[in-house]
Amino acid sequence: GLALAVLLVCGKRYAWGVFLGALLTHIIADHSIWTPALIALGNTLEALAGVWLLQRNSQFDVNLHALRDYTSLIFWGGCVAGLVGAAVGPAVLLVAGIFTPDIYPLQALHWWMGDVLGVVLVAPLLLVWHQFPADRLDYKRLPEIVLLFGLAFLAGNILFMGWLADSFGLYAQHFWMFLFVAWAAVRFGAHGVLLLLALIASQALFGAYRHTGLFADDLLRTQLVNFWLYIVTLSVVGMMLASYIRAETLSKQAIGKQEAFFHLISDNIDDFITVLDLQGRQIYSCPAYNKLFGQDSSPDKLDCFAEIYADDRERVRAVFNEVVKTGIGQRIEFRFVLPDGSLREMESRCGVIRDAEGEILEVVVVSHDISKRKQVEMEIRNLAFYDTLTQLPNRRLLEDRLSQAMLASKRNGSFGAVLFLDLNNFKPLNDTYGHGMGDALLVEVAQRLSHCVRKVDTVARYGGDEFVAVLSELGEKRVNAAQEALGIAEKMQAALAVIYTLQYTNDEGEKVAVAHHCGASIGCILFTGREASQELLLKWADMAMYHAKKNGGQKICFPENCEDVTQSGQFSVPVFH
Repeated sequence: GLALAVLLVCGKRYAWGVFLGALLTHIIADHSIWTPALIALGNTLEALAGVWLLQRNSQFDVNLHALRDYTSLIFWGGCVAGLVGAAVGPAVLLVAGIFTPDIYPLQALHWWMGDVLGVVLVAPLLLVWHQFPADRLDYKRLPEIVLLFGLAFLAGNILFMGWLADSFGLYAQHFWMFLFVAWAAVRFGAHGVLLLLALIASQALFGAYRHTGLFADDLLRTQLVNFWLYIVTLSVVGMMLASYIRAETLSKQAIGKQEAFFHLISDNIDDFITVLDLQGRQIYSCPAYNKLFGQDSSPDKLDCFAEIYADDRERVRAVFNEVVKTGIGQRIEFRFVLPDGSLREMESRCGVIRDAEGEILEVVVVSHDISKRKQVEMEIRNLAFYDTLTQLPNRRLLEDRLSQAMLASKRNGSFGAVLFLDLNNFKPLNDTYGHGMGDALLVEVAQRLSHCVRKVDTVARYGGDEFVAVLSELGEKRVNAAQEALGIAEKMQAALAVIYTLQYTNDEGEKVAVAHHCGASIGCILFTGREASQELLLKWADMAMYHAKKNGGQKICFPENCEDVTQSGQFSVPVFH
């Protein structure tokens, strides 16, 4: 055990020192050279074999911090490598005539048992104690240390040395020492256990030598096999307990650090962190979340879905159930309902927490308030697709809506229509009262036109005082579609013909009300998605509008077919009023 520990800590270059130490030890006992030299060589080879077997595993830690390190040391460094010494040493003694061949197997067994016992007791003691445990053996714990080793020493003398035999003889049993080993493992770890084991083994061996105590006749009856089994069992149990407790302590410390780190992050970020159980009940929420909803930091199993906007709730619940089912994280956007009834746009990412077996325990949701981003996106979208004055779709969005209407018309065979409107009597108002009054009129016109169409239709500001309406789903028969489009156009004209009451501020700062009459000339073109491109449809509708305007304004021009417009600019049907 000593040789193995030295080579593990200091390196294989100390193998010569191991050989010389073993040689001197056996020379003192034998007073010859060759037999001790061969035995010393066997001892050195045994230690080197143990080092080689242990270092094959890159995860082996000579400090024996984990249980697997201790068990590897005992098995590979003791049980397996010990076979080398047990094979060489007794064989040398047999050749030297020290004992007869009939007892060679027993001698080899005893040799192996001695080497294993040395690895069990001495090697771990040196490997563990080459790093002093300053955190465990401080002065504050000195009274407990003295008490532990004092009681263990007293119990050892009672068990193994025959002390107080008259008082405790009937009750002195081997299992007493397990209490002290467990005490040492819990309070002082592997360092305490190994020191205590050295004390117990010394007492037990000395008692066997003096033929006192529990192992008084073990040398004669079993050749110390019972002693060997007792010490090995006590050592393995003690080190297993100490290793397990250390692993649990380190695990708790790591978890504590992770929790502290998690709380540090969650307490200082603007995002909202929530931990849910598998039923969607809230078991943790960060301070930012609690501040937003006005809740305590330790919510009592709140249903997180209750805070989600009703229209989004089932969609979010479906995503949550999918995460619980598959364990795959998801991203989703939804709306939160705040206590004051206002809405917050949220983007959430969720993942799962698993146990050691991979079973899903909880779901972690990290939410980010994207209300401002959504507002900016909406503003950008409005700037890109909507007229800033009237809030109607602009030309870009009009072209997209017209393209969709034409595709739908081509797909289902239903007619659509394009209405091109130009306001009458707009320029005099603009020139007389200024652009502010003209803008007010355009806003009012936009509102009236929007009320004249259906949900499937689109009204857009084309530019200046021109507007375009795209009508969809007018039916599969041209006559019915024409009547439907004409009805909407007439509704628009009637709405626009109602007098406008507008206000402006004069030079004296007074608000003055102005009554204004304004109508529109409307050109209308039917389509089924086959006649032409959207550019041509808009061009034909524009030409129809100018035809209506040329015929006195306040008219609706509805040509029978588009080809007449493109070829001659004349219409084969009269203008409708």
